Amino acid sequence: MYKLLIVDDEKIEREGMAEFIDWNTYGIEIAGTAWNGQDGYEKVLETHPDIVMTDIKMPVMDGIGLIRKLKEEFPDIQVIVLSGYGEYEYTSQAMEMGVKYYILKPCDEERMLPVIEKVKDEIEKTKLEKRKYDTTVKKLLPLAKEQVFRNILLNRETSRKEYDIFLGKMGEHKDCVSLLGFRNPAARFDALEQFVIENVLSELYGGENILMETAINKDVLFLIGERDIEKVEKSVERIREEFSRVNGQAIQVALSDTGAIEHVSALYTQVRELFQIGSPSDDAALLYPERLSGFEGHSAEFFRLDKMKAAKDYADILFEVYLGFMKMNLRGVEAEQKKRICGLVYQVSCEEKEDDIERAFDWDGISSDDDTLMRTLSVLIAGLGDIDLDSGKEQIRMKNILQAVYSNIRNTDLSIRYLAREVLFMNEEHFGRVFVRSWDKKFSTWLREVRIGLAKEILSYAPETRVSALAELVGYSPDGQYFSKAFRKETDMTPTEYCEWLRKENSADQGSPENG
Repeated sequence: MYKLLIVDDEKIEREGMAEFIDWNTYGIEIAGTAWNGQDGYEKVLETHPDIVMTDIKMPVMDGIGLIRKLKEEFPDIQVIVLSGYGEYEYTSQAMEMGVKYYILKPCDEERMLPVIEKVKDEIEKTKLEKRKYDTTVKKLLPLAKEQVFRNILLNRETSRKEYDIFLGKMGEHKDCVSLLGFRNPAARFDALEQFVIENVLSELYGGENILMETAINKDVLFLIGERDIEKVEKSVERIREEFSRVNGQAIQVALSDTGAIEHVSALYTQVRELFQIGSPSDDAALLYPERLSGFEGHSAEFFRLDKMKAAKDYADILFEVYLGFMKMNLRGVEAEQKKRICGLVYQVSCEEKEDDIERAFDWDGISSDDDTLMRTLSVLIAGLGDIDLDSGKEQIRMKNILQAVYSNIRNTDLSIRYLAREVLFMNEEHFGRVFVRSWDKKFSTWLREVRIGLAKEILSYAPETRVSALAELVGYSPDGQYFSKAFRKETDMTPTEYCEWLRKENSADQGSPENG
């Protein structure tokens, strides 16, 4: 049965339509009647009809107003307009709002029933399409969630709607998740192997603790909401035994630290680093940071791999590489450890290339001084990002200029004159023209923006850094006066005010219900 609501300000018309037609014969139940649009809207809220048949001209709220509210709030309700002669303008407005059916007054059973039958067919058609859509969505939703999870892990652009799907799966675990990764160094896991891993893990660790899963290249990854090391190790041992027994394969397994959901991409970086440091033949069944001797921090602590990946030019990459070295120096990382971290940055960045090409580089064979490591890493990352540094004379010259800038950025004497005469042995005027042509601004302006940009990032990373020390780090005199002036010119704040602003912003983000 379909429920019909009749809305008409003329009592005789309204009651005549409701009482003198045997609606049950046509599969219709009268949900009620109303004498104007407002009364009709309230009856809709009470009775939830399938069909509303409404007059146009009525007091309080006319039929157009009622139709507008129904289309906004109850788009599935089918509307039939009761239209008198001379009301074509109103009928036209209704049609523009999506109403397909109308009956000319005065109404009788002969006129109404063909329209009612068409409306019933429309309702059935809509229900069928909705069932098909719901079935399709039900089938595709797990795949959609997996794709969203994959995009977030890889720091790919994700819409707010997609991100909400991802967050909706997290529930109470938004602030405390870990990433468990399985890697087959020999080849990608096939569908059956993934199925085995998932089933054993669900059985021993608990399916309710597995929030998301996906596969990326040679990795199968699970987002887990309860970090129980003992249970994880038991599950991992069983899975490794199963793979060794069936096909003799030794697989790697790594468990990240615990973190908030917005840091899941960094957790994936950590897992990939653990795979690079460990090997399938390790005695330890499970790799995790606490058990790796000599592993002081991971590359994601110092290098913003997502920014490197998104870099549009060599200057952006150099900025990120130099910033990473500033952070390592602030944390007192030793030279050999820097080299090791650079190797991790490069290897993890290689894995972003989905062509699955192994890209080896002998980091042990190069000098461990900062300048050599920075130049090497920046050129390698540029190559991975398909930034061609050797395609023309101008590009080669600009690459050399940028490298020279970052090699001397802490020098308070750094200027066009210094670079041209003392470092690059170029004509000073030619240097200036080349730079303005490439950047559409003077070198002094660009250099100030870079230095203050670095200072801002360091204050965000280590807000306890003293202004005098920060000034020296980015190439200003340690008294801090000129640095503070330049900082205010770029940000409209002093370094101290900027730190306070950052603190407030971070507090606001943590307190926001949409955080994460």
